[in-house]
Parts: sequence; structure tokens; C-alpha cells
Amino acid sequence: MVEPPRPDLPGADLIDEDPRDTIARLLELEETRQRERRSDLATIRNALARLHDLDVPRDVPAIAPITVELAPTLLRSLNEETCGPVRNAAISAAVGSGVAPDLVVNTQAAIRAGLEQRTIYDDVVLRTTQGRQWVAEWAEVGERQRVLEGVPSEFAVYGDRAVVAAGVWGDASADYVVVRDPMLVQVFIALFDQMWEQAAPIAADRGDEGEDAYLLSLLSRGLKDEAIARYLGWSLRTVRRRVARLMVDLGARTRFQLGAEAVRAGRMTAGGEVAARPTPTRYGLPRQLGGAERSG
Repeated sequence: MVEPPRPDLPGADLIDEDPRDTIARLLELEETRQRERRSDLATIRNALARLHDLDVPRDVPAIAPITVELAPTLLRSLNEETCGPVRNAAISAAVGSGVAPDLVVNTQAAIRAGLEQRTIYDDVVLRTTQGRQWVAEWAEVGERQRVLEGVPSEFAVYGDRAVVAAGVWGDASADYVVVRDPMLVQVFIALFDQMWEQAAPIAADRGDEGEDAYLLSLLSRGLKDEAIARYLGWSLRTVRRRVARLMVDLGARTRFQLGAEAVRAGRMTAGGEVAARPTPTRYGLPRQLGGAERSG
């Protein structure tokens, strides 16, 4: 004879529950537990990161893995502790820990409060409406920005203390690593500073004068007409027409003379920078780091 269920036993009140409701409820309960567990792990990670600067015995690895989910917690901590500039190389505005909403709010608040952040965007970011909106939003809060063709990977250098980089070089969606070895941090600083020198400033202005000045800057960097047309969103015919007009205006017979005459007229410095930094409506960028221009 089967005994009726006893109300004092665990689960007795679930006998008449729809199995689908049971599964849904238990899944929700487990998801809540997982979120709490991830939060606890993030707190532990943050505590380990802060140990790096405490004068207590510790064993902090030079390079340590960290998941995309936990990276924002560490980055918020680094934003609060960093005195020097943040050097940021970005290859995507759609994936990665840097686009986490809470971290965006925290970092932008830090920039408004005086944190210097320099970001080099790969030109791919500026080819989409979402990317251009992202760049404009960060420019508004005071981020210093440049654009470069061929940014090799995503990473951020916090002063001279730590680097947070994609664990798979060139993959912004991969899990991250935290680099604390002083020599490796200096390597990332040197890489970023070299890219910064090669990169072009990002700016915006609707005037023809501003666009001409920026065109002169791109020409001085050795870009071909096809590349300039692609970067500025002009037709090849428009580029050649604007170059020809500049040659007439400045009295230059060759493109080499055009650069010299632009310097003589005070429209560009000898180093290839425009005399009064232009702000064109579109985006331009120099050759790929280390040499040759991309084809296509």
C-alpha cells in the first residue's frame, strides 16, 4: 500500500506543481545563485588586484587570466587607483569588457573628474554608425582620440602599473589577461606611444577649409588618392579635383611642391600637422603602423 505524501517532508508541496513551472523556477533559482557567485568571485579578484600595492607578503602573477564578465570590476578599480594617463587601444565598439554599461559610466565619470585617457581607434570602428556614435560620445566627455589603420589588438595601460589586454591577440571578444610585470608594462607603453605618433587626430568640422587642411595632412603622410577617397568617403574624382585646386591655390606644380607651399603659407607644419588643427566631418588616418598602406 502506497502511503500518502507527508506535508512535513521536503518537496511535499510541489507534488501538484506543473513540471514546466518547476523547471522554470529551479532554473531561475540557479541563475540567481550563479550571479551571486560571479559577484563573489569578482570581489575576490578585486581584492587580489589591490594586494599588488599593499606592503604585505603576496604572490601576484605577472600575467593572470580574467574573464570578460569579471574584467569590468578590475577596470573600475584601476580607474580609481591610476594617477598617470590611461593608454587605450580599441579595435571594437561592440564587444569586450570596455563596453559594459556600468564600466562606461564609471570611466566617463573618471575622465570628467580629470583622468586623462588617450584612445587609438582602429579605422574599422569608424566605418559603422554605431562606432562613430561611440567615438563622439567619448570625445564629448574629454577623451583624447586618434585613429590608425591596423591597430593590432585591444589593450589598456593604466599608468605604469598594469595592462589589461585581450588574451587572444587581435580578438576583442576573448577573455582578458592582467599584466603586472613592470618590464612588460613598459613594452605596452612603448607600443602605444609609437602608434599614437603614427595615428591621426579625430575631429569634425563642416567647412571646406577644414577638409582641405585635413586633406593636406593626409597627403603629407604619403597616402594614395584611392586610400584618401576611402577614408574620407569621397569619390576618387573628388579627391583629385580637390588636390588640383589646392595646387592652383598654393601655386604648386607637383605634389611635393604642394607640401612645401602649404608649409610656406602657414597651412601646415614641417612635420605634416595642420597649422590650426582641422575638424573634418569625416575621418582620415595614416598608413598602417610600421609601413605599407593597405591595399584595396
